[in-house]
Amino acid sequence: MIGRSPIICGVFKLLAFATVVTCLPPQRSQLTESQLSALVDSHPPFPALNPNYYTTATTASNLSAQSVSDRIGGGNAGETLALLTPMLIPRAPGSDNATIIRDFIKGHFHGLSNWTAFTDGFTATVPEYGGIPGALNFTNLIFRLTPPGTDHLPSRYLTLVAHYDSKISPFGFIGATDSAVPCAILMYLAESLTPHILKRWKSDLGAISDDTGLQIIFMDGEEALVQWTDQDSLYGSRHLAQLWESEKKVAQFGRLSTLQEIDLFVLLDLLGAASPAVPCFFEITSWACRGLAETERRVRNAGLAKANGQKPFIRTDSVMKNAFVDDDHMPFLRRGIPVMHVIPIPFPVVWHTMNDDGAHLSSEAVHDWAVLITGWVAGYLGLGDFL
Repeated sequence: MIGRSPIICGVFKLLAFATVVTCLPPQRSQLTESQLSALVDSHPPFPALNPNYYTTATTASNLSAQSVSDRIGGGNAGETLALLTPMLIPRAPGSDNATIIRDFIKGHFHGLSNWTAFTDGFTATVPEYGGIPGALNFTNLIFRLTPPGTDHLPSRYLTLVAHYDSKISPFGFIGATDSAVPCAILMYLAESLTPHILKRWKSDLGAISDDTGLQIIFMDGEEALVQWTDQDSLYGSRHLAQLWESEKKVAQFGRLSTLQEIDLFVLLDLLGAASPAVPCFFEITSWACRGLAETERRVRNAGLAKANGQKPFIRTDSVMKNAFVDDDHMPFLRRGIPVMHVIPIPFPVVWHTMNDDGAHLSSEAVHDWAVLITGWVAGYLGLGDFL
C-alpha cells in the first residue's frame, strides 16, 4: 500500500475533478441485530479468516505447493477452506506468487453461483528496479453478480475493492493488512452473501430490473515499485478507470460509460490490526460511512464482535473534509465516482514493515471487519428478509 506520507492535507479541490457526481444512491436499509446474527450463523467468518487456520483445498485453488505447502493442508470434502492464509505470501506484480494468488482468487469465485469473471490485463512502463526492464505486466480481476433480466439495461453495481499486490521491497514483505486481509474479507463476503442475493432476486423477478448488483475488484499494482509518484503507483486503478471511462454503452438518456455503472466505490485497505480508527473522508458519501457505523453498533449490540472493550472502528464524529489518502480510489474519484474509503488513520504501526504479517494481525479485528462489512453490504442490497 501507499508508499508516501500517510495523509495529504489541503483544500480538497472537487472543482478540479473533470466530472461532477450527478446521482447518488439512496441510503439503503440496515440489518437488525437478529438478522445480523442469522447472517453470521449461516456462514461464520472463522475459521476461514483466522490467520492461524492452515487448511485449504490445494487442487481447487491451484496453490503452488512450492510456495505454500509448509502452511497449507490437503483439504477434505466438507472442510472449511482457508481464505486468508493462502494470501499471506509476497505478491509483487509480475511474480510467480502473484499468479498463484490470482489463480486462488479466480478459483474461489469459479465455485460461486452466477458470478461473471473479467480480467483487465495490460503492460505498463515502470521505473527500472533490480535489473528488471522498464515494462511490467499487470492484471486486475473483476467479478460481477448481475440481477437477472437486465441484459439490455444499464447496470448499477455496489463496487467493493482491494489491491492484491504487495510491495517489492523489503524483500519478503507480505502485507497482511496491506491488503491480504481486505482481499480475504471480500472473498468471504461473496461466498456468504451469494445465496441470499440469489434468493432475493428469485423471489420477485418482476421487481429487480433496476436492482443494484455486486461488483468486486482486486486491483494489481497499487504499490510503488521504486518511489511513490503519480506515475509509479496505482497502476491497476489508473488503467481500469481510464478503460471504463472509454467504454460507452447505449442507455435511455444517451450513452453511459462502464465507469458510470458504479453505484458506490468502497475501497478497503490496511485492515486487520488492533484498535483501528476509520474516519469518514467525504461529505458526499458520509451517508454510507454513517450507515457502516450504525451496522457496527448493531453488530456489537448483538454480541457478534470479538474485539470487545475497544472504541468503535468507524468514527463518524467528523468528516475529514481537508485531508485524504492517495489510494486506488483516486482515479475513480477524479472522474466523479462516489467513494467510501475504509482505511484507518493513523495507519497500523506495522505499515510497510516486515511485521505486517500474519503473526501481527489481530484475529479479533479481522473477524469483526468481516462481520461488519458483510452485514453492511447485506443491508445495502436489501437482504434482511432473505437470510
